[in-house]
Amino acid sequence: MLLLILAAAGCKKNKIDEEIDLGYDYFPNRVGTYIEYEVDSIHYGVEIDTVHFYLREELVNEFVDQQNQLAVRVHRYKKFNMADDWELKDVWVQKKTPTAVERVEENIRYVRMVFPINTDQRWDGNAYNTDNEWEHRYVNIDKSLSMSGFTFSKTLTVRQRNSINLIDQEKASEVYAKNVGLISKSFLDLTFQNLILIGNDVEWTLIDFGDI
Repeated sequence: MLLLILAAAGCKKNKIDEEIDLGYDYFPNRVGTYIEYEVDSIHYGVEIDTVHFYLREELVNEFVDQQNQLAVRVHRYKKFNMADDWELKDVWVQKKTPTAVERVEENIRYVRMVFPINTDQRWDGNAYNTDNEWEHRYVNIDKSLSMSGFTFSKTLTVRQRNSINLIDQEKASEVYAKNVGLISKSFLDLTFQNLILIGNDVEWTLIDFGDI
């Protein structure tokens, strides 16, 4: 009888463990996949410079990094017209550990996500670089969202920055879809200097994704 009770308790515990969703599927990090984005970038200064282009990220291979952890190389391609061929722009690195997602972008390491995913989480996205602390947090977890002809049943937003006053505007966020990854990104950093608006406004929007 005792053995039966212990076995039943063990089965119940295993079932509960299996039902716990830590949120790993929001960042699949699967080699052999790609995501394409439409990017709009506006630079404000003495003159306003607007750039429109397309960006493709391919997850090409795994390797063991200097922290002895499994990481993935991301080949990033760029073109200015849909009819053009993709041209390799640079190579970034990303990894998903049991506790976090890190991306090395232009040789700067950022903490993009932490696990488990919930609205109580707070973390410094610049914990591994020399930039000022930016407290990140999750909002709108498991929300449905339509974009570029796709409907994603579960998405979340990482709010990275939301600071607005009479002089400066800093807003930054990323949206992730379950089993897809990053589907949109916005970055706004504006300030008034000598009555001139200076800074950048950048938007990424997913337009395609799939297997390479």
